[in-house]
Amino acid sequence: MPTEHLQKTTSAIIFDMDGLMFDTESISLRSWHDVGRAFGVEITDEHIIPLCGLPTPKFLDTLAEKLPPDADMGAMHDHSRSYIHKTLERDGVPLKPGLIELLTALRERGTPTAVATSTDREAALWMLERAGVLKYFSAVICGDEIENGKPNPDIYLAAARKLGVQPHLCVALEDAPIGATAAVRAGMRVIMVPDFVQPPPELEEQLYAKVQTLHDVIQFLD
Repeated sequence: MPTEHLQKTTSAIIFDMDGLMFDTESISLRSWHDVGRAFGVEITDEHIIPLCGLPTPKFLDTLAEKLPPDADMGAMHDHSRSYIHKTLERDGVPLKPGLIELLTALRERGTPTAVATSTDREAALWMLERAGVLKYFSAVICGDEIENGKPNPDIYLAAARKLGVQPHLCVALEDAPIGATAAVRAGMRVIMVPDFVQPPPELEEQLYAKVQTLHDVIQFLD
């Protein structure tokens, strides 16, 4: 575990959203199980989990390769989005442990923050507002605003530009290997808080740190 205090060498921190800030990947999984039942198609965790972090078009294209050729991916995606929206509207957006404490600590230190999420802008802003955390971020960059989504570095480079900070002075927080790879390729130091998928050894070697919760990120700021 690194002992360097990030506060001394960091100009900004960039957050992924689903699976990192919000415990929404499990809801997404349930939504696709519901899609499978509604459309009479077998969709399992093994279909969905490896795709966590991909932008929506790539997610759907990759999933389609595993389903029958006549699968209506547009209708399936609409069903999934409706399931997720209704669940979050009913139950609220579930926050990951340590999120508010970390955001509060960064605000107290005056550290700029941004969101870099593969989720499209309309859905991302709705969740950030509903969760009450949009106020903590100076910028939000979304998957439908980027030509090349994760694991390409574009979204992280765009977030750094939006904050006016060089990428090597940014720390990226990610839960999924696809997103962590994007941040590494952007030249950022990456702290991974794994959700469903652990990083492969070759990626873990490139991480600044891997921790269990967002609470653990605060130690690098003190």
